[in-house]
Amino acid sequence: MKRLIISAIFLIIALPVFAQGPEEFVGKWKSDPGTPTMTRELTLEGKTIVMIELQPGRNGGPEMTIIRKYPTDGSEVTMDIGMWAGSKVTGKLEGNVLTCDTTMPNGAKFHDVWTLAPDGKHYTNEMVITGMRPPASGQGGGQSAGGGQAGNQTGNGGQANGGPSGQNGGQANSGGQGANGGPGGQGNNAPRTVKFSFSRVED
Repeated sequence: MKRLIISAIFLIIALPVFAQGPEEFVGKWKSDPGTPTMTRELTLEGKTIVMIELQPGRNGGPEMTIIRKYPTDGSEVTMDIGMWAGSKVTGKLEGNVLTCDTTMPNGAKFHDVWTLAPDGKHYTNEMVITGMRPPASGQGGGQSAGGGQAGNQTGNGGQANGGPSGQNGGQANSGGQGANGGPGGQGNNAPRTVKFSFSRVED
């Protein structure tokens, strides 16, 4: 009997952690140190999270707005705005982990995993990019079709500022962390992983 009571207490305590829904992601978020500067506002349309990401302008350019959708119930959604227009995404939330797979019209694929901290005040976004065509040598990236995550990450973040070879302010590595594709825009089609972390902005 005592063991049964202890098990019931543990279930009651653990239930809020495992019963998290998509509404737990809703709110305003800012990037943590070590993640390129950006803010995200997450809202819900039914069971789909809508992300509005703002990135500061680079080289005096205007602020960049990127919109993406992340279904949470296993359904498929077709995006229709901006650089993600025509992209199809499926996603499912299990506990505090949201997993989404996006395919762009050009065939590039993005595997996103969002993990919400138990306190609901932090989340991480790990993204694996495959099928991105590297820019021609000497072109600093031009418009990268990555997206919505940070313009400083390889193949990832809307419009990347190109520029002459070697003037992109970063060194590419196997993880795709170089700014705008690294010096000279060199790259390859191998899968690349980028990671971001965010903290909730308290009202």
